[in-house]
Amino acid sequence: MSIKKLIILSFIFLSMQVKVYSAEGYMYGGIKVFNYGIETSDLQEINTSLVALGFSSSTSSTDNTGVGFDVGFGAEISPNFAIEGGYVNYGTLTINTKLTGPTESLTTDITGDGVTGALKFSQDGYYVKAGMHSWDFSATAKSSLGSSSDALGSGTDPFFGIGFGSEQLELGYEYYSIEDGDISALTLRYAHQF
Repeated sequence: MSIKKLIILSFIFLSMQVKVYSAEGYMYGGIKVFNYGIETSDLQEINTSLVALGFSSSTSSTDNTGVGFDVGFGAEISPNFAIEGGYVNYGTLTINTKLTGPTESLTTDITGDGVTGALKFSQDGYYVKAGMHSWDFSATAKSSLGSSSDALGSGTDPFFGIGFGSEQLELGYEYYSIEDGDISALTLRYAHQF
């Protein structure tokens, strides 16, 4: 059984158990502005590998940001604690590369999505949450000769978040660990209780 299925089944099981103790369920959704943590050394590694393929020179750049979103469900298990589970879209990171010898432009789009499960503690309008996210990333490289897509990797790692807001609208910061790297996001989300 895959990790994603295990997380979803665990969340459903816990949600059914929580309903016995609380009628405070909610659905949430929001926008995320990601910072992918790409450094100059990461871009240089791409350039070095392209020069090793036979190009005379390679220059890569990125704005290091992307816009994604999340949707999910939560349930209060006590007045200050809730469990949440949902889907997250990590947006798109675009890397533009200019090559010479021969002259070519290469655009690489890296996209990802995943599922999350978290415990959330809130008090006096502030919250902190911690959990796990199961992620999957892929890339599409496009040039004048065509395009190619490939899976980059998948895994399950911890994530953390802090923020403030009301019962319905929240502004926060989230940190997602991904193998030996990380990404972060500023989040704005809306929740509706049912």
